[in-house]
Amino acid sequence: MNPREVIELLEASKGKRKAELIIDRANLVSVTTGELLEDISIIVYGGRIVRLLNRKHEDPTQYIGFDTNIINARDFYVMPGFIESHIHIESSLLNVREFGKIEVMHGTTTLIADPHEIGNVLGYRGIEIFIEESKYALPRIFFEVPSCVPAVDPNTKLDSGGEVIDNNDIKKLLKYDRIIGLGEVMDFDSVINGRDHMIERIVMALNNNKIVEGHAPLLSNDKLDSYILTGISSDHESAIVSEALEKVRKGMYIFIREGSAWKDLKELIKLLTCHHIDSRRLVLVADDINVLDLVEKGHLDHILSEAIGLGVDPIKAIQMVTINPAEHLRIDDKIGIIAPGRYADLVLSKNLDRIKIKKTIINGRVVYNEGKFFYDKNNFTYPEEFKKTIKVKELNEEDLLIKSNGKEVLAYVIKAIPGSSLTEKAIEKLPIKKGYVTTTKDIMHIAVIDRHHRSNNIGKGFIKNLGLKYGAIAQTIAHDTHNLIVAGYNVRDMVIAIRHVINSMGGIAFVNAGNLLSIVRLPIGGLVSDENFESVYQEVKKLEETLREAESSFINASMTLSLTSLPVIPELRVTDRGLVDVMNSKVIDPIIKQYT
Repeated sequence: MNPREVIELLEASKGKRKAELIIDRANLVSVTTGELLEDISIIVYGGRIVRLLNRKHEDPTQYIGFDTNIINARDFYVMPGFIESHIHIESSLLNVREFGKIEVMHGTTTLIADPHEIGNVLGYRGIEIFIEESKYALPRIFFEVPSCVPAVDPNTKLDSGGEVIDNNDIKKLLKYDRIIGLGEVMDFDSVINGRDHMIERIVMALNNNKIVEGHAPLLSNDKLDSYILTGISSDHESAIVSEALEKVRKGMYIFIREGSAWKDLKELIKLLTCHHIDSRRLVLVADDINVLDLVEKGHLDHILSEAIGLGVDPIKAIQMVTINPAEHLRIDDKIGIIAPGRYADLVLSKNLDRIKIKKTIINGRVVYNEGKFFYDKNNFTYPEEFKKTIKVKELNEEDLLIKSNGKEVLAYVIKAIPGSSLTEKAIEKLPIKKGYVTTTKDIMHIAVIDRHHRSNNIGKGFIKNLGLKYGAIAQTIAHDTHNLIVAGYNVRDMVIAIRHVINSMGGIAFVNAGNLLSIVRLPIGGLVSDENFESVYQEVKKLEETLREAESSFINASMTLSLTSLPVIPELRVTDRGLVDVMNSKVIDPIIKQYT
């Protein structure tokens, strides 16, 4: 703010300038003290809170002008707008504007997005476009510069990414007003071993007064200490209480993740309900959430309600999506608290035990009110080249199979864990037919095809526990390089599914017995749709229905499959380079032994 703006706010706080908005007689949730304050009037001018009046002792008449909007909040709980501290918008399958519309429906007024998915496909330009589009969205959206594009050092040759965001790119992006930090540092091995390129970008962010977010699954003891001392301040990959507890004790913020596919809330909330630790460094996030869950369940409002249902005090839970993340992000002087000088980002709910948002206010303006949006801007379009990212040759069935001799093999099999981002390394016997390894009734073929460079790289392996009883699913969502990934029992179905995805310029296709059962079209970078959220929801709903008939789900089949190619999360993954042993950082042969 400049001096003139401060003077105007001071005048408004004294009634010399009339309020633009008054939230009258609210039950105010004080996240600074953990109290519920009754009969409070919130006076707003210039998009900021200038007074909090106790209506039992003070009257707001002097603040009311001809144009003052007065909202009677007598029967409502008024909370600071919710802050989503770690989200990948691309995982919703929606563009930035459409994602923002759903967010304000559910009380999220500020988003911290890590656009490393679009960055992996479209590089620096992709991130620029997301930042530009955010200016047309309803909520406040900040971004974090992707720290690991690609996700692992290319010199390891574990996979082939589409683009590289190097330190020169990071240096330029850190200057953007909407950049708030350095995104999750997934390459923990480079951090711990002090590799120059990674340490340089961490220091660069810190020297620019930006936060640095972490990604440290299963790190502990000396390795965790090394990781933290570089300045990394958070982690969202903890899945068990003991792991999270060590990290909190060592000063990290723990983002308790409850997304569409990976759900840690039930376990990690024991930090409060069993261990009774101070909650100030605990934050609720979704990380990855799809449009199906956004429409049918909600977002932070739903996670809040779940946490409260698990025994967390409602105000303490609300602190975990307001003041806690605001303090972590170092923006609690602007948002996260209902107090003078803060932006008037407010949400109204009829109750606290089950949060249901009736009204969302951002910067003193009502942007959502019981099903209606306001101030929605739709005059943004993506460049056409963003829809031309699928570069894959015509494939045949043999391209997806593994050759072998004899009658059967002993093979490594990726064992997916529904509801978790982790996988396990299983060993199974598989039959050989006509010189190729085939699968059994509960094990599927899996392949990852380079879609960026026309290299013809195809990594192959086997997977179990996707839950599908038949068919093949192909998609251009494969974290983080987003090559084309496909899994199926029948390679003919796999080839057909791939063909439909290519013809749609990206997306998700489910095929069985040669027939396309459902498809979600994602032409922008092969990751997100250019349609409204209602249309995307209908496509995903159809996909969900067909997957359910095959005894799986969108979460288990598509979202779990999307992480199967990310070679930074234990134990076993597959990329376009082959089967990856994550903990040993190497590509391994899926065939252990042949039997004649």
